Amino acid sequence: MPRFSRSPSGFTLIELLVVIGIIGLLVALLLPAVQAARESARRTQCLDNLKQMGIALQHYADAHGRLPPSSTSDVDFGVWNYEFDPDVHLHSWRSLLLPFVEGQNLAQSIDYDVSALAPPNRPAAAMVVGLYRCPSFEGLDYSREPKYTAISNEFAIANYMAMGATTVGSLWGPDSNGIRRPDGAIFPVSGTRLRDVTDGLSRTIFVVETREQDAAVWIDGTGSAAVARRFDIGVVPDYAGPELSLNYAPYYEYGDSNDSIDSLYGPSSMHASGIMHLFGDGSARAIDETVDPDLYDALVTRAGDEVVGDLP
Repeated sequence: MPRFSRSPSGFTLIELLVVIGIIGLLVALLLPAVQAARESARRTQCLDNLKQMGIALQHYADAHGRLPPSSTSDVDFGVWNYEFDPDVHLHSWRSLLLPFVEGQNLAQSIDYDVSALAPPNRPAAAMVVGLYRCPSFEGLDYSREPKYTAISNEFAIANYMAMGATTVGSLWGPDSNGIRRPDGAIFPVSGTRLRDVTDGLSRTIFVVETREQDAAVWIDGTGSAAVARRFDIGVVPDYAGPELSLNYAPYYEYGDSNDSIDSLYGPSSMHASGIMHLFGDGSARAIDETVDPDLYDALVTRAGDEVVGDLP
């Protein structure tokens, strides 16, 4: 009988290398698309978080006749002196907003008649509130600022700040009459009514995203209001550098002080591009650091009478 040779089964080494190469090429082509799709979903969720806060701010204003302050205590008071004055409560706008964002149970666990940082409120302060976290944020859950860790190691942070003013000077520096005149919508002990936003709700930023990890404790009003320009201690009276605070680091660096805490970042994000902003009409959109500085200042003021054209 004739003999027939049989071909070996399986791939040759060359064929195997070709297949591996093709698979590697496909992965290299698909991975950026997958990552882009995931980031797109995270951006959408971040914008949705802000829109929910926008609805809640409207409901809060309807219920109380005004927007919440960024802090129930004046800007002179913060985590550094909360226990020395029984009238310093430091409850943040995020805490005040809880009943309007389906956070009634958490709100009911907070004693608003004592400091936000006091022992009765620390179990609530340790809660990581999902709505106040951007899904693109890859940082810590709890602040490592020494003034917080001296009290507790579990003060959970948030990724959203109120937009309080154009400059630190206008946020906490008195004018020639000795009166502070923050020009944003939500700032410490503010009582801004929606009708006070004469620049228009669709042209006024209420809330901005942040990637700050230490000075962004969600329950505390100490660092819950942001400004449009980065801090410069040498520029009096505005205390503002020429640069926008968007993704600028260091955003607020006061130095070794018993009555301040530094912030590496102010308005900022970990998104591939753009920082998410909530406007007074409940709309949300990304704005990046290339925006015209004068335009951004105009979007921060509530009653600056600026003429604002199309937004970026």
